[in-house]
Amino acid sequence: MISLGCPKNLVDSEVMLGHLKNDGWDITQNQDEADVMVINTCSFIEDSKQESIDTILEVAELKQKGKLKKLVVAGCLSQRYAKDLESEMPEVDHFLGTGEFEQIGAFVKDVEATEGLPMARSLITKPKFTYDYATPRVAVLPKHIAYVKIAEGCSRTCSFCIIPRLRGPGQSRSVESVVKEVKALAQNGTKEIHLLAQDLTAYGLDRKDDTNLFNLLKE
Repeated sequence: MISLGCPKNLVDSEVMLGHLKNDGWDITQNQDEADVMVINTCSFIEDSKQESIDTILEVAELKQKGKLKKLVVAGCLSQRYAKDLESEMPEVDHFLGTGEFEQIGAFVKDVEATEGLPMARSLITKPKFTYDYATPRVAVLPKHIAYVKIAEGCSRTCSFCIIPRLRGPGQSRSVESVVKEVKALAQNGTKEIHLLAQDLTAYGLDRKDDTNLFNLLKE
């Protein structure tokens, strides 16, 4: 797994790794050993788009050497440019959007081994995925620190920002879900928690209850 972009992307990468580990995949830190590589991309600004494209092309060279069997490109670049990428990057096996991270297990399987999911080259849907405390994750940060994403997307329509298009409208997790996740992390030795969201102060505005940042921090 190569994770590009912001800390929120890193959480998504940890979630994908969690699903893959539950499916029985071994995770290696040596890309020369990998049968499958997943690149979680960013496309927020021009520099991040170029970094994502350069990384894809670099990893694609490993397929020519014969070891790498499958390359999956996930995240914001796929969500934004899937149709263009399909035609311009034949070396990529699959493109997975920001709303379908839970499907990563099906997309790294061989076509013959897949059940219940049409193996189209791309799966790009309206972003709706928000993980919770029970979602599997594989931590990649040092044990004492963890990122916790408390909301997904953004409901503001700023002219300079493409996040609502890439990630959908704001979707806040419940206070209970976040607290359960933080407690579990603390019990596992985490000392420092970073709460993440595209617009942290808008947390809870999409929910019709007493979910807000004040109550979350109090809990």
